Amino acid sequence: MLMTKNLLSVLSFVLILITLSSCVSTRENPNIKELKTEGEYYSAVAHTTQSDKLYDGFNQTMDRSATLLNTEVNRSQLDQNARIYQWSQDEYSNKKAQLETDMSKQTQVFLSFFVPERKHDNLTKQNTVWKIFLDAGGKRIEGRAEKIKMIFAEIRLLYPHFTRFNSAYKITFPIPVSMVENSESNFTMTGPVGSIKLTFPKAR
Repeated sequence: MLMTKNLLSVLSFVLILITLSSCVSTRENPNIKELKTEGEYYSAVAHTTQSDKLYDGFNQTMDRSATLLNTEVNRSQLDQNARIYQWSQDEYSNKKAQLETDMSKQTQVFLSFFVPERKHDNLTKQNTVWKIFLDAGGKRIEGRAEKIKMIFAEIRLLYPHFTRFNSAYKITFPIPVSMVENSESNFTMTGPVGSIKLTFPKAR
C-alpha cells in the first residue's frame, strides 16, 4: 500500500513537470513584435525537407537530407534568427532586404550529409567526387557547395533533423527562388559512392 502511494506521488510529480515544461514560452524578441512563430518555422522546414539513405547490403553508404530554402522557409528562418540573436529592428530590416535581394538571384538548399569514408565527404573541393543538380523551371542547374561553419547547437535550432554524425552544407544554385518554388523540383546528388534524387514539393 505504501509502495503504491509512493508510486502515485512520483507519477504525480512527473505529470506536474511535464505540464510545467509544456507551458514554457518560446523565444521572443522584445525589439520586434510581428515575427512568425517557431512552430510556423519548423512546419515550413518539415514541408520542404526530403531524406533518403543508400545501403550496400547491411552497410549504409550514404545518408542525406535536403531542405529547399523557399520563400516561406527563408522568411521564417529570418524571424527565427531574429529571436535567437535578439536583433534590433534596424538589423532585422537590413537582413530582410538582403534576403529578398538574394532570393531574386539564387536558390539555396540546406544539405545534411553522411558517408562512412571521410575522403568522400569532399563537396567543397575542386576535385570533389560529387555532382549536384537542381531540375527546376525546365532547366538543370549545377550547384555550388559551401560548408556551414556553425556549432552543432546553432544548426539544430534551424534544422532539427540534423545530427552530429552528418556534415552541414549549403548548396547554392544561380536561379531565383520564384522559378523553383511554384512547382515540384528535383535535387540530384551523384558520384561513385551512389546517386540519390529527392523531389521538393511546390510552395504551400
